[in-house]
Amino acid sequence: MKISVMKKFSFLDDKLVFKYMDKKHNFSKHIHDNTYMIGISISGDSTFHIEGISYEVNENEICIIPPNIVHSCTPFQSTKDWKFLNFHTSQDFLQKIANTICDENTNFSFQKYFIKDEELSSYLKNIIYATLNEEVIYEEDTLNFLTMLLETYATFDKNIREIKNEKFELLFKYLENENYCLKHLDFYKMAGIMNMNPYYFHRSFSKTIGLTPQTFINSLRVSKARKLLEKYDSLAEVALQSGFYDQAYFTKQFKKYYGVTPKNYKKIS
Repeated sequence: MKISVMKKFSFLDDKLVFKYMDKKHNFSKHIHDNTYMIGISISGDSTFHIEGISYEVNENEICIIPPNIVHSCTPFQSTKDWKFLNFHTSQDFLQKIANTICDENTNFSFQKYFIKDEELSSYLKNIIYATLNEEVIYEEDTLNFLTMLLETYATFDKNIREIKNEKFELLFKYLENENYCLKHLDFYKMAGIMNMNPYYFHRSFSKTIGLTPQTFINSLRVSKARKLLEKYDSLAEVALQSGFYDQAYFTKQFKKYYGVTPKNYKKIS
C-alpha cells in the first residue's frame, strides 16, 4: 500500500507531523528535536542510541522520545523490510492533555523510552497508517490515544484528578430540542454547549456516559436515519440529512447498530 511519507496537520492550535520511514529514509544520524517523537516499528527490529546508551527495540514496541533528547536509530542488518511510523507533537500540546488528567500546570514525564503494550501499539499503528494513507487527521482517535498513553505511562508531580460525575442535563436538553445540524455536531460543539474545555469534556463525557462523544454522536445519527428511512427512498438523502458525509460509512454504522443494512431495514420495516 502506497502512503504519504510525511504529512503536517493543524490540530487545536498546534502542529502534528506524521511520518513513514523505511531503510531509504531512516534516522540513523543523530537527531535533536524540540518535539515529542512517538513512534512504532511495524516491520523489523532496530537499535536506538539515546544519550550514549543503546537499546534493542523490537517490532510493535512504542517509542517515546522527549524533546531535546539526542537520538538515532539503526535497523538490524538482518532486517530487509524495516518500516517505522511516528508522529511529532509539542510539549505544550501534551501538557494540555495532561491538564485534563491532573490539576492544571502539573508537570508530567515518561519514565521509559520504550513500551510494550499490544492494545496501544495497534491503536497507534492504525492511527498513523490511516492519517498518512487518507491524508486527513483523525482528531478524536489521536486525542484518545494520547490521553490513554499519558494516563497509563506518564508520571505526574501531583495526584491524578478524580473525575467528577458532571451532569450533562444542559447538553441533553439541547440535543432533545433537535434545533441543530447533525452534520456539524462534534465534541467541540458539545463542549461549547457545556462551557467546558474540549479536552476535559471529552474525557469527562467518556468516563461518565461510557461512550466517547463520537460514538454517542453516531448513535444519534443512526437513530435519526432509522426514522428518515420511513420517509425517503434515497439512501444518499437519508445519509446526508442524518449527518453522514459518506453513504458507505453510513451503511457501515447503521448495520453496526441495527444488525442490518439500511436497504434491508427498509424491506423489513
